[in-house]
Amino acid sequence: MSDIDPVRAIADAYVRELAEHEPDAAMAIGLEGPPLPDLGPQWLERKHALQHETLLALAAAPSGDEVLRAALAERLERERLLFDTGFTPRLVAGLATPVHSVRYAFEGLTVTPGAAGDALLRRLEAAPAAVRQYIAALRWARDNADRFAGTGVAPVRQLDGLADQVQLWIDRDWFGSIPLAEGTDAAAAARVRAAADATSAALLELVVLLRDELRPVAPMADGVGDELYPDLAAGMLGARIDVGETYAYGWAELERLVGEARALAAELGGDGDDPVRSAASVLDDDPRYRLDGVAAIQEWLTRRVTETIDAVAPAFDLPPAVGDVECLVSEAASGVVYYTPGAPDGSTPGRVVWTIPSGVPVAATWQEVTSVHHEGVPGHHLQFVLTASYPSLHPWQRYLCHIHGYAEGWAHYAEQLADELGLIRDPAERLGLLLGQIWRSVRIVADIGLHTGRPVPPNALVTETEWTPELARRMLVEFALVEPTLAGFEVDRYLGWPAQALAFKIGARLWAQARAEREAELDEAFSLRAFHRDALALGPMGLEPLRALLEGGTAAS
Repeated sequence: MSDIDPVRAIADAYVRELAEHEPDAAMAIGLEGPPLPDLGPQWLERKHALQHETLLALAAAPSGDEVLRAALAERLERERLLFDTGFTPRLVAGLATPVHSVRYAFEGLTVTPGAAGDALLRRLEAAPAAVRQYIAALRWARDNADRFAGTGVAPVRQLDGLADQVQLWIDRDWFGSIPLAEGTDAAAAARVRAAADATSAALLELVVLLRDELRPVAPMADGVGDELYPDLAAGMLGARIDVGETYAYGWAELERLVGEARALAAELGGDGDDPVRSAASVLDDDPRYRLDGVAAIQEWLTRRVTETIDAVAPAFDLPPAVGDVECLVSEAASGVVYYTPGAPDGSTPGRVVWTIPSGVPVAATWQEVTSVHHEGVPGHHLQFVLTASYPSLHPWQRYLCHIHGYAEGWAHYAEQLADELGLIRDPAERLGLLLGQIWRSVRIVADIGLHTGRPVPPNALVTETEWTPELARRMLVEFALVEPTLAGFEVDRYLGWPAQALAFKIGARLWAQARAEREAELDEAFSLRAFHRDALALGPMGLEPLRALLEGGTAAS
């Protein structure tokens, strides 16, 4: 009798084929893979077929690792669904396109002498081909639109937005600005220059495609429609939702949180018709919270993440690798804080990146603390490191299963958890926490409203009855105090990435519900540390199988 778990054997075969085309998959199983992901249409089609073959094998397999079976089956079904809607093949959206994955492969890296530097140079030399694969995929999606439930070309707004971003990379010679460490020879510098020039040429071809070839046949309408939206939401969340109930929940949360923020702002000295903005203006100028210059921002970010790691220890079993995190400040983007996980082979650490508009190196910490908790600890960084530390999880679970509802839901839950653990240090930082929660509530109602055409219900905050991108942008600015340019970028992102905006609060809602149910069940025997350990040890998965496993007691303390 074989000792090989049949479900894990199926997952092994799936990851082995992924590894031929995707470097993260190769690293996850200790193989040398391609320097950059395969972004071409042939792999898109083959991966879609491979997922179907794997689903059939899972359905026929005898008993084995049932948590892995549930997680893998859900994800493959939903990834095929995203392909069938046309979303994956035509993907064009701010921060989320395949061409962004090419750029992120070099974010924060330096060319050094030796083998590591040579590997980075080979990756850089592969960038032009990767960009052209993406170009081919976009053309393929356009030419095969009849295969999809939706369209084969992204809306005009998304094409214009990506074209502008990529043109900025070209103008700033982003790929040519990858730094060289001391001791790197002239030959390496020449290779960087040649590869950067070739990449810029390929990126220019992408801009021409977006503006001149796709734009004339692209839809003007941004929304995907009420019929397609539930499928896209299922893909993003890993769960089917009642869209109407979720919309009502978003509005209820938005009104509640705005009321709390206004009351707290008044206690902080805010006055007039807009006490939150009045209080924020005072806090922005308060030297206790103001940071001037990139160096000051980076020093504060690094210190705060380090202090937070120490503070969350009572609620988690922390692996040593949690301290392996790099905090960066970038002037190349539009004012968001984001996280990128460390490479599976350990070649790069996890990174918390705070982006600021170029030439405006000023920040106020009171409003950004909650972003640090979301992106760093106890949010994304802690979750990714913990997942990677569980040896019983299959490599696909540890490194390759990325689901917005799970990951963003955990990170948003972590924001409130940070407050419970005493990491919100004063009322000013609590106001920042509330503004972050308001932001995520606007995301729910704006995303559903803009994509499905649902009317704006009677409410105490706005008088409009119909959704427009301008209304969504204004709500972010007025109620969450999002900077206007970033608010416009956010709304464009919602329109280009349907239902991803739900992942934050809807995912956090599940985590909070599961914890409350476990606490009610165990009463005084409940341990927050044990709940986090056992629930996270299940590994990333869609919210549907996660809910079933948590409710079924699989993660019982």
